[in-house]
Amino acid sequence: MDLTGKKVAIVASVASSFPILFTNQLQAMVASGLKITALSTLDDPRHLEFFEKKGIEFMEIPIKRQIAPLADLRTIFRLCRIFRAKQFDFIHTQTPKPTLLGAIAGKLCGIPVINTARPIFREMPEGFRRNFFIVIEKIAARLTDLVMVENPNDYDLYLGLGIAPKDKLRIQGNGIDLSRFDPEKIPAAETAKLRTELGIPKNGRVIGCVARYVYEKGYGELFEAFRQIKSSHPELYLLCVGFFLPSERDPIPRDLPQKMGIADRVIMLENRSDMDRLYAVMDIIVLPTHRDCFPRSLIEAAAMKKPIIATDLVGCQVVVTPGETGLLIPPKDAHALAEAMLRLVQDSSLAQALAEKARENALKYFNEDAVCRKILDCYSDLLS
Repeated sequence: MDLTGKKVAIVASVASSFPILFTNQLQAMVASGLKITALSTLDDPRHLEFFEKKGIEFMEIPIKRQIAPLADLRTIFRLCRIFRAKQFDFIHTQTPKPTLLGAIAGKLCGIPVINTARPIFREMPEGFRRNFFIVIEKIAARLTDLVMVENPNDYDLYLGLGIAPKDKLRIQGNGIDLSRFDPEKIPAAETAKLRTELGIPKNGRVIGCVARYVYEKGYGELFEAFRQIKSSHPELYLLCVGFFLPSERDPIPRDLPQKMGIADRVIMLENRSDMDRLYAVMDIIVLPTHRDCFPRSLIEAAAMKKPIIATDLVGCQVVVTPGETGLLIPPKDAHALAEAMLRLVQDSSLAQALAEKARENALKYFNEDAVCRKILDCYSDLLS
């Protein structure tokens, strides 16, 4: 179906999600002729330039990430006003909170809704909290016309839990711009210059972590693991790249490395747009996350031909096959993380073999061009 001139509202929790997670998808949508309006909380005014450059209308709307019934009700009413005024052809909800709020507003306005589902309940222990979020997902799915999942494992999860029927589910997949995340495109001289700028000596070896600065991403365990191996390996540096959001539930203190006595060899960067260059600086990539649906940073690391250490969770398992494309460790286990880091530091042959296979795997399975085509196909199915 020709999508030219069709109007879509894309609803996410925070504006930073759009440049960080959806840039290539948005470009494919614009190229298809779609007229896009992005709706979210404006967590950083600098993102307005991103929307302007992409030719995307941005409308700020407050979306609290926590459960806040009165605030959520106000958000639904505001979404309804916008949806009716703009007369969108369909709505695409992204990130957990807008999944429900956008679906309710879309239903009230009689506009078709498509959702990219990310099950935050998957790693939760059995109990009330997990069951509560499953019920929320079921309600949202009932109000939604199509449900797309990034992780193929979530297709069976949603079917098995009765969240959505088979005829409403699609596998979207996840991917990156493989032409950008290509180690061959980063000159060695440029990498050496960046290392110097970051204060990393020529003989330094860099363990990298790319994730939001929250405890949920495993920074507590990462800093403790690094503390355990720091003194015996003076050549090691820890390079972290992430961002702080005002709405985060569990942000780490900015001075946590100082408090743990590792600040002299820990570098924390924020809001970087040169991730391909930064991956080139890193020797080993670590993501000790407590919960993740399908970590984009691991896909980027794999494409940049880096050995990976990640938590043994369903989301990470899609990218990391133990002993083949990386190493998996138990969640919340700083000692296991320290041992895994030492293993790759001390066994360069293993690290190289994992890196080679990771790159090969990324080229085979994680091309975002294919993901963009699937999304546009779902849009066409929704409107046909």
